[in-house]
Amino acid sequence: MWFELRRMSLEEAARAPFGFDNRAEILAPPERVFDLFADASRMGSWLQDFRACRWTSPEPHGVGSEREVELAVFTVRERFLAWDRGQRISFSIDAITLPLLAAAVEDVQLAPAGSGTEVRWRVHYVPSLAMRLIHPLARVVFGRLFRSSLAAMKRLAEQG
Repeated sequence: MWFELRRMSLEEAARAPFGFDNRAEILAPPERVFDLFADASRMGSWLQDFRACRWTSPEPHGVGSEREVELAVFTVRERFLAWDRGQRISFSIDAITLPLLAAAVEDVQLAPAGSGTEVRWRVHYVPSLAMRLIHPLARVVFGRLFRSSLAAMKRLAEQG
């Protein structure tokens, strides 16, 4: 069963009441890091709890494309808001199979830094009413998921 979320733009996302802000310097070019975020066939190599990804929009993928990402406990339906190879990849979560969120956007910004890439992966969200009861615990769990996924992304990107 799908639970529809309120759609948020990138501008609205910056005003969301909750979020995660993870940063890393990765010794790989921004285009390589972007490609790892965008490539569904490689997500299992770095995204914790990843099970599958299904594109529901035809190629070429870009702004407006949609996909479903299945994790261990739930699946999300994503719609891309930004797709600038080597610079930015962002999407809203438009639906989820567990009623955890009322609205959410993930925003990954990439910038050259020395001989690599500065990555800023921000998640902006509004918890659902049901989620507010367990929000402090959920923040710990999801914070760990994003941190460990970015660390795995770093390892993968730096392997070449």
